[in-house]
Amino acid sequence: MPESTERQCEQCGTRLLAGRRYCLVCQAPVPGATQRPAGGLAEIIRQIPSTRRPDKTLVFVPERREARLKRESRNRRALIAALIGCAILTITAIALWRANERKLAQAQLQRRESMARRELDLYAKSLEIFYVDIGRYPIAKEGLAALSKRPSTLPGWRGPYIEGDFSVDPWGNDYVYKVFNEGAGYQLFTYGPEGEAARRVFLQVNSGTSGPGGVPKL
Repeated sequence: MPESTERQCEQCGTRLLAGRRYCLVCQAPVPGATQRPAGGLAEIIRQIPSTRRPDKTLVFVPERREARLKRESRNRRALIAALIGCAILTITAIALWRANERKLAQAQLQRRESMARRELDLYAKSLEIFYVDIGRYPIAKEGLAALSKRPSTLPGWRGPYIEGDFSVDPWGNDYVYKVFNEGAGYQLFTYGPEGEAARRVFLQVNSGTSGPGGVPKL
């Protein structure tokens, strides 16, 4: 059959172009056109630069897939273990921090309480010495200031009976001084860390709790 004779695709009946090995419509192979070019034409085709690149598609290999799945499983387990470890460390750190904060707060409370006891003891001893010299405790008008500064109405005052000003307790509140029967008795106390809002006495000394030697006890 001459090359110029028109041929049709056996699959779809489309007119085939000369020199084509496949139908342009249905891509069916053209019988008798599958042979590779030979001679000068083949040499020309071989000299044409190719744009094809190496195929980097990985061939499916069951062993490689199994190894990859095992590796991913190990990585997931390692990640989960690391997250759990971090969570445990965080919880432990928070618990230790809170315990330390409570310990520090308790230690600070104890220090302030010890300071308040010492100051109340100083006031108690000073009040007893004042009582020996004057014959009574400072009245409400005179207050605790009478222990460090002589009132004009007390000629027998031999103070100062206390060194320094301790009128404010370790929590920043004033000590409360109450006197009874024109100086026959007294009560000195602090409301403690909660202040007056607590509505209860935290520590106190008074003339009715004197120990040996006339020194009031806390």
